[in-house]
Formats: sequence, C-alpha cells, structure tokens
Amino acid sequence: MSDTSTNATPEPGIDESLAEAIINILETTNSPAIQRAREVIAHRLAIAGDVAPSRIPAPRNITEIGGYLNLLSEYGEAEQRSRMIAAALGIAGPQISLPQPGAVPALSFVTRDGARPAGPQQPSFPLTYTIRSDFVPAFDNAVQEITIRGGAVPILTPVRILPSAGSAPATDGSAQLALIGRTLSLAPTAALHAVATDPLSLSRPTAGGGFEVLVRVIDAAAPIAGTIAAADWTSWECDAAVCSEVDSNDARFALTPLLNAAGWHQTADPGNPTSLSNPGTWAEWRNITGLVPGVTRFADELQLLYSAEMLITSPIFNQLDNVWTGNEFAAP
Repeated sequence: MSDTSTNATPEPGIDESLAEAIINILETTNSPAIQRAREVIAHRLAIAGDVAPSRIPAPRNITEIGGYLNLLSEYGEAEQRSRMIAAALGIAGPQISLPQPGAVPALSFVTRDGARPAGPQQPSFPLTYTIRSDFVPAFDNAVQEITIRGGAVPILTPVRILPSAGSAPATDGSAQLALIGRTLSLAPTAALHAVATDPLSLSRPTAGGGFEVLVRVIDAAAPIAGTIAAADWTSWECDAAVCSEVDSNDARFALTPLLNAAGWHQTADPGNPTSLSNPGTWAEWRNITGLVPGVTRFADELQLLYSAEMLITSPIFNQLDNVWTGNEFAAP
C-alpha cells in the first residue's frame, strides 16, 4: 500500500542572494512593470492565508486534502479551490482581481541604514534615514563615493507624513519639499562640536577661502583614502554661547560636489555659526531636480508618493493646484 502521508523532506527555499537581488529591484526600480509587480505582491499579501492562525487543523494526508477540495467544490468556491491547489503545489495561484494600475503611488520612501561613526556624538546619530525611491541610485552613488574616501556622513531626514485633518497645511517651501522627499539634513551634531573628532566640519583652507562642509577622513584603509593628503584647515567649533575658529592639519575632502552630483544642493551660503543653537544652514540640503517654475504643480509631486485617499483627507488637498515658483509651491 502506498504511503499517502504529506510529510516530505523540506526542500531548500529560494537562494538568499537571489531573493535579496529581487527585493532590491522592487525597492529601487520605478518602471511601470515593476510598479505593477509591487501592486501584485501587495495584493497577494493582503489576501494571503495564514495571516491569522487557522481555526481548523492542517490536513495530514491526501485523503483529508481531498475532503477540503470537495468541500470547496460543493460550495461553488472554484477560485478558492484553485488557490488551494496552487498553494499545495507551490506555484502562483490563478489571476487575481487587482486595483486599477496607478492606484498605488508610483514612488515611495526607501529606508537606508545611517552612518554612525565612532566619537563623542555617535549616540545622537540617527540609525536610519529615508530617501525618495527615484533619488536612491544617485544618492547611493554619493554615499559610496564618501565611503571609498574614508568618510562617513550621518544623515537626518524628517518624518514623511501628510498633515492630518484639522492641522495646518505646509505653507513654506522647506515644509512642502519635505513632504515630497526633497529635503534632508546632515546630522546637526556631526559638526561644530569638536573638530578633531567630528566626522564633518564647516571649514576653509587656513591660507584663505570660503567655509564649506568637509568630511574628515576617518578610515585611512578605505580604497582611495590614501590619495587625500593632510592639509591646514580652519574650522568652526562652538559651544552653547559662542563659536571660534580652530586650526588643524588633517585629511578632509569637500562634501558639496559629491552631493551636488546626486542632485542635492544647499539653499544658500551656510553663513557663519554663532553658537550651537544658531549654527546657520550648513546642514540643510534640498533636491529640486525636475521642478519647473511656473509649470510643476504640487499635485504632480504629491500624487507620486501619496494615494488619492490620503490627499483628500489632508489639508494639503487645498494646495494641489499650487505651482512651483522656484522656492515654494504657491497659488497660481
């Protein structure tokens, strides 16, 4: 008599590196096909079984599986019957009903692990930051360029949520850009505290020149760290009351060209800090690539990241027709 037991030797699952590669593609690629794949996966997860524990015991053999199949047939549940067979075989189930394409926003916010270099300020550096999915490839390249030079840049990003019903809408340009993933800050505690140990500094060559954000070479073993020679720098160092210029001789490199290449720019000259509570704007960066003054509507950007339901219930709904002026989205 043949053994009808369903207890089989477990087969190895999908290769971890392959799964990681697939997940990375789904996270960072924004073609219509990939977006549709995200919708399919999200929908399958939403309707998947085993989200809540089953109220009946799992079938122990072929006979009991047949009983469940007969039960589904008796009640006319042809689609559920097909899904059950597909699940047993480990293959994709029948075609499922999905929301219309585009119901899910085209873009998303991707979470990345933050840089947290050792030093007195390390406890304050964020563990993670978020980046808009269409900005991910260029920003990852910038981070890689920083890393191979032996630097580390702690990043702070705001919470990316729409104003809730009853709250005030975002009215200034910075707040509006934050909602659509076009702002980020360098961690405020990454500079101005102690030039010798901070991963960043607001510095200029001691021989003369303007102040800019520099990255200190922390990892001398990084691939091209050895190409960055030590030089004489004058940097700002502050406490709660005042700031003063401090001289040092060490290896540092400019952050601005690396972030500029990824689309991120400072809004203005950062100016000189006067204290830790008045540090200037050295840490503030924004990305306005693709925003056309007089043409780009706030709705064009918001709809890339938020569903219609979220926009309708937020006070931001009344600003959808606002147009980019070069500094903010204002009423036309």
